[in-house]
Amino acid sequence: MKLALPAAALAIVAATFAWPGLLPDPGRFRLGGGGAPGAAADGLAVDNPSYMGIDDERRPYRISAASASRRAGSGAPIRLRSPQADLLTGDGGWVALTAESGVYDEAARTVDLAGAVTILLDRGYRIESDEARIDLAAGTAEGGRPVAGRGPAGTVKGEGFRVRDRGRRVLFAGRGRAVLRGAPGAER
Repeated sequence: MKLALPAAALAIVAATFAWPGLLPDPGRFRLGGGGAPGAAADGLAVDNPSYMGIDDERRPYRISAASASRRAGSGAPIRLRSPQADLLTGDGGWVALTAESGVYDEAARTVDLAGAVTILLDRGYRIESDEARIDLAAGTAEGGRPVAGRGPAGTVKGEGFRVRDRGRRVLFAGRGRAVLRGAPGAER
């Protein structure tokens, strides 16, 4: 027993360290394995990507997502899961956009968002719709689906929207309804 128990314990420890090498895992990271992690036969997939750029007026923007994938071929659009775009305005403010999914077109510098699209403006405004198209070069966003907005001045609903001048102007399209609040202490 004096020799058998220590020998068994040593054999178990050795087996614990040797086991991963006995059964190779094709999904684990290896050097020189011929192919990049996440590479598929028809494209590439990346978890937690983040892209930063500068628009024509030298204002920074950032696009991130839970995952991104691209089909094989140069110039193919990038499909995004849970994308978010953060844009700085010319006056030092910011605009943040989120959605369930999106498509980023590098050549056109546009992002098409779909599903629970939310636009937050630093001045306390929130716009929600089912879709939005962001033009990163121009600093605009727009959508043709029903939209609801709320903020310090009240609430608004419309059939579509346009965000211009990187969030300084928000226009609601089609038939709509607005409920505006007066400033505290103002006469009505």
